[in-house]
Amino acid sequence: MIREAVLELKRDFLYIKRYIKFWVFLLSISGTLVLYNQYYFKVNKEITELIQIKNQLTAKNMMLKKEITGLSSPDRIGKIAQKKLGMKPVDYSNVRFIDQKDMNGKK
Repeated sequence: MIREAVLELKRDFLYIKRYIKFWVFLLSISGTLVLYNQYYFKVNKEITELIQIKNQLTAKNMMLKKEITGLSSPDRIGKIAQKKLGMKPVDYSNVRFIDQKDMNGKK
């Protein structure tokens, strides 16, 4: 009876030994695929977050450009010049234009 058990264990061991390479290969491929899948989802999540950040920055950039346009408008600058600096609008009837010749002393 013990001898039969030992012979059966030897047959089982030979059977396991014969297919061990296959199982190790199969488990290593499965493990690699699981790790790759985790890495893929991590990278995909990072890409999604970066796209959201890019969209937020693009929207903020557009708002800042609109603000710059409003701040640099000639009407706004003219109002500030009149109120804070005491400047007056130009009256071209009182302006005298000088030619280049007049600047050099020649007439």
